[in-house]
Amino acid sequence: MKKTLFLLPVAVLLASCGGEKVETYQVPKEKPSANDTQMQKRSSSPKMAVTPSRSAGFIADLPEGWKEVPSSSAMRKVSYGIEGTGIDAYFITLSMGDVLSNVNRWRGQVGLPNASLADVEKDMKVFSINGHECKYFEIYNEDGGTGIIAGIIDLAPNYWYFTGKGSVEELKAHTGDMQTFLKSMKFEGHNH
Repeated sequence: MKKTLFLLPVAVLLASCGGEKVETYQVPKEKPSANDTQMQKRSSSPKMAVTPSRSAGFIADLPEGWKEVPSSSAMRKVSYGIEGTGIDAYFITLSMGDVLSNVNRWRGQVGLPNASLADVEKDMKVFSINGHECKYFEIYNEDGGTGIIAGIIDLAPNYWYFTGKGSVEELKAHTGDMQTFLKSMKFEGHNH
């Protein structure tokens, strides 16, 4: 009796599904507008991504288009390539933090004469990186077309040097990303 009660609704269902014909349609895929494509790119690729540079001794927010690349020197803690540019950006550490001699060395590398300490200090920006002082410089040889953006970060007893070398035009276009990157840094064993 139980089997009959169970099979009766199934039989009624099967009998009522008789003559309908299933039809399918193909609808062409809608092409996104240029505006939709730009919006999708902006939402799918974040401006900053955290990069764990543990081997270098820090972590930081890596700007869009930056990627860690193999270092060309054993002195470098880490090197970065910036998409679409010839900028060479890297970090090294040294036990000295003499501002004047370093800035004049960088000036010489781009074909500029030495500057006085007063001139160097006038052009220097100072900001904090996670509780540590960073002396930041933008050195441009407009006539020669090359420049250096550099930061000296006091992590006594050592100093970390961030240097970005390239064309004046490219460096000026990326100086904001470079400063944001530096300010996001967290150093192992040196955070406040």
